[in-house]
Amino acid sequence: MFEIDSDILQMRVTARIVEDPRGGPIRRIINGRHHKPTGRYASTKARRSLPWEDIRELRYFYHCEADSRVLTYLAQPHRIEILVGRPRPLVYFPDIRRDLADGAVEIREVKRLYDPESDPDYDLKLGLAREVYRGLGWSFDIVEAATIEHPVTLRTVEEIQRNRDLRITAHHVFAALDVTRANGGAAPLAMVADALGGGLVGEALVHALVVRRYLSVDITKRLGPSALVAAVEGSLDAPRPRA
Repeated sequence: MFEIDSDILQMRVTARIVEDPRGGPIRRIINGRHHKPTGRYASTKARRSLPWEDIRELRYFYHCEADSRVLTYLAQPHRIEILVGRPRPLVYFPDIRRDLADGAVEIREVKRLYDPESDPDYDLKLGLAREVYRGLGWSFDIVEAATIEHPVTLRTVEEIQRNRDLRITAHHVFAALDVTRANGGAAPLAMVADALGGGLVGEALVHALVVRRYLSVDITKRLGPSALVAAVEGSLDAPRPRA
């Protein structure tokens, strides 16, 4: 998607990544100049309140909250200042950083739909940012509305994140893991929910355990009674969000 002119690549390009010293979002989105929905999302997995300025960003938070591959994530994680021989640097604020359980770092830009020809300068900025991230061993991609708002996936992640703050205990953790391990590592959601008291309460506890990465589900599939729920490998050893 990104094309960088060869003359640009031959220039001396210097980039600097600036982060908030407190470890939070580098840019405060919400202010009086906005004439569109904005807000903050209280993330259990990220252990903080995250700002959003587009409903798709909020919905992508749901993906991060429900995806067991994601250890933590941060909105507006930093800014990149890129010097390319111009009087002023190109400045870019990515939407989201995702830190995965396998050690990978993903930088994501959220768009309704991206047309690289609509703004060549902006596309150049994204292309240069991508090269900076590549040099760090990080991946960079644009996530469009069609992916974020796929009906099945969106319904699943919305349902899971809705119970993200539900209180769980050691009893809930071991009861759920015992069921999944007794069934070869994965069991139907209804079976795991029954081990947690059954009914809507049992299902809600399964959701909370998914957010906290004791359990995992395939977020691209419908979250029905037969949906497979798996134990997350090393789930009792890894640091996790607050209970």
